[in-house]
Amino acid sequence: MILGTEGLSGCSLAAVAKVAGCSKATILYHFGTRNGLLIALIAEGASFFRATIEAAFSSYQPSVGGIEDAIRKAMTDLFRKENFLMLSAERELTGLGQRDSAVAQELIQGVGRLVEAIAHFGLSIDLGPDLDELRARAGCMIAATFGQVEIWICSGGGNPIPHREAAIRSARAIALEGL
Repeated sequence: MILGTEGLSGCSLAAVAKVAGCSKATILYHFGTRNGLLIALIAEGASFFRATIEAAFSSYQPSVGGIEDAIRKAMTDLFRKENFLMLSAERELTGLGQRDSAVAQELIQGVGRLVEAIAHFGLSIDLGPDLDELRARAGCMIAATFGQVEIWICSGGGNPIPHREAAIRSARAIALEGL
């Protein structure tokens, strides 16, 4: 909540402890440092994104909506109003990843898990024979999706539908038509 509303500068251990109703010592005991807490948040966000994408892709039915419906469900679920703070927080954490190698490593691992989930979905619907090509496509799909999240957040939020639709079109084109 703090990251999504006040950014990294407002996310002190004292502020987190106050919102969590605990002491700074409790946070330090569980996470070691502020960066340890932030790394745990990245892992939590990546798990949420992966679960959302996998749930949407598990609904894939070639004869009923096809891949576009699966992608639309994933994007709709990610862009739900209750996820806005998490998306804003993840954006803040990616900025920190440019300055902190431990944070960057967790971000890379989280994105890697998302790419693997999408690539394995691609194998299940036979988008292509080569897992490396599917990984590249999956990476492009994630970049297109989170590029739209970035644009949406930087433009002050507001109506996410145009950004969601742009992410859907991009992801569909990458999945079906290649890189």
